This record gives sequence, structure tokens and C-alpha cells, in this order.
Amino acid sequence: MDYALRMGRRDHARQHPVVIARTISARIAELPATPGAGEDRARVASTAVVVLDGASGTGFGVSVCEYVDSLADHLVTALDSHPSIPLTSAVTAAIEHTTTACGLTPGHAPSSTVSIVRRGAETVDILVLGDSPVYVSHLDKVDRVTDNRLKRLNLPSRTRVLARLAAGGGYDDTHASNIRMLSSEKAPHMNRSGGYWIAEADSAAGRHALVRSYPANDVPWCAILTDGADDPLTQLGLSVVQVADLDEHDLRDMLHRLHDWEAVSDPDGHKLPRFKRHDDKTIAIVRFQ
Repeated sequence: MDYALRMGRRDHARQHPVVIARTISARIAELPATPGAGEDRARVASTAVVVLDGASGTGFGVSVCEYVDSLADHLVTALDSHPSIPLTSAVTAAIEHTTTACGLTPGHAPSSTVSIVRRGAETVDILVLGDSPVYVSHLDKVDRVTDNRLKRLNLPSRTRVLARLAAGGGYDDTHASNIRMLSSEKAPHMNRSGGYWIAEADSAAGRHALVRSYPANDVPWCAILTDGADDPLTQLGLSVVQVADLDEHDLRDMLHRLHDWEAVSDPDGHKLPRFKRHDDKTIAIVRFQ
């Protein structure tokens, strides 16, 4: 194993080794962008693993952390109560329950990606809503299941933000202003046909999640990454195949290496243009027994 993967373990990255009955096992590591509670969530149901990436924001009346906690809890409840429920139905129900519990209004609420891996009787089922990809090892190749509907939108302010970072503009007040412009520009496209879909306060988004199923015997493992972990991975010369073999401690160390690369090698987002210097990082490796 690469020696660099074993360096510098620090306790504020959380790890959650979990074994689920005799069907799946999950190794999960999380690293908030700053010390304390982040806005990613990883939860383990009886036959599924759920990963959420909450969108930062204020002024909603409910914090992003409260939103993703509620959404994650309702998702696990739906998946455990109805083991064969269509994944889109589970997400739809979870958004509806969270909206009611938190008193939310569409367009004025936190939002989150949703990624689910579930082991069924004959299939491994995958759901993605938003840009937290699921990697699926399948017949000696690795499929990347992702939702790029937001990325496909023509948003001039996003193009300007990324170009300015690539040119060395950095994370200054101008960048913050440009990010606010980008948020305003993409808002009319949220949870609309021809736009993009995300978990927020409109349960219809669950019905528009992307779903794939694979024969269970053909899938030895899956990996779920939030974009904070996925985007910088190649900067360290790592592949998801390598990552899938790591134990919990090495997963945690890898997340620290990604964070350190951002802080030391690319603090201004020049090499890897991204909206924030650091984002929460979560990875879940799911293996099937």
C-alpha cells in the first residue's frame, strides 16, 4: 500500500465501520471542511447506505444540519420499514416528511444531494439526486453513476466564477459576490423540468432522481463520494479502485490528504477551480457478502 496513504491521522475525522446482517458491509469516513459538525451525512439502513451533501446557506429558519439530519432519518425509516420500496418513493416520502416536520416552503429551504446504494434480493440498486456520484464495480469495470443535470445548464455566472479561479482570482470578496450571483441565476432552474432536481422542500424531486440496478452477483462493491472528496481525488493520483481497498483508518487519512492538498497546493482554486477552498468530504465503501 502506498505509504502516503498512512500518514497523519487526526481524530476530528469521523469513521463508522458498520456490518449489516450478512448482506452488506460499509466503511465510512467523514471530514468536515472546518472542525465541528459538517453538512454531509452518511447513514446505514438494514440493507442500504445513504449519503447526503447539504448545501450551505443561511436565512431559511432551519439550518442545513437540521435539514440533512431530518432527511437522513426519514430516509432510513422508509428503507427499513419497506425493504422493497422503490428508491424514488423512499426519497419522495423522506422529502415530504422533512418538509412537514421542519415547516419548509419550496424555494426557501436548505437542499441536499441524495445518493443511495441498496442490496435487494437479486439486484444492487443505485439512486442519485444531485452531484454526489456512486461508483459501481461491475463485471471488471467501474461505472460512475452521477446526476449532471445542474452541470449541463448554461449558467454564465458559473463560467465566470470558474474562469476567474483558473486565472488566479482566488477566494476574495469578488468571488463571494460572484457566488451570490450564481445562486440567484440557478434558483429559477431548481426542481423544474429542463432544469435540475435536488432534495429541498418539493417532494416531486424524489420522482426525478436517477436510478440504476445491477445483478447483485456482478457487483462486489460500490463507493459513494460527496463532491468534496470526489473532485480532488485525481489530484493525488488516486483512483476509486485504490480507495475501495482502504480500511477505515486509511480512508480517514485520505480525506485529510485531500484537505491538505487544497490548503497547501491549491489554496486559491487555481489548479482545481471549485466554489469553496474546502468542502465537507465523505466517502462510503459498500461491499457485498
